[in-house]
Amino acid sequence: MKIEAGKYYRRRRGDVVGPLTGVTWCDRTFMAADMTWHENGSYVLGLGHEYDLISEVYVSDTPPADAPAPGAKTLRDEFAMAALSGMLTDRDCGDVPATAVASAAYEYADSMMEARQCWKERRK
Repeated sequence: MKIEAGKYYRRRRGDVVGPLTGVTWCDRTFMAADMTWHENGSYVLGLGHEYDLISEVYVSDTPPADAPAPGAKTLRDEFAMAALSGMLTDRDCGDVPATAVASAAYEYADSMMEARQCWKERRK
């Protein structure tokens, strides 16, 4: 698969990201949701990561009725802010690009969202 800017894709973990935009830093070529992918859809080092893009998805321009307002802060955003705060106080990020630190914060947030869902399912 060869990914393209402007399109939406499903990640290995099942969620959809996009539209992708082209970028040229850090040997990666596409970006969306504060994450980057190689042209073949692999995330990070192409090691079968859950964030790999696995298929193109058609997405309507009309959001569902229950979609949050554009720009509304989500629980995922709050988790990312908490992770970012900890990351910036715990270690020196001066030599790391801000986009890499922000992306890592959202990776932690995604893990927290998954753990939250697992916890909710166990409590049923």
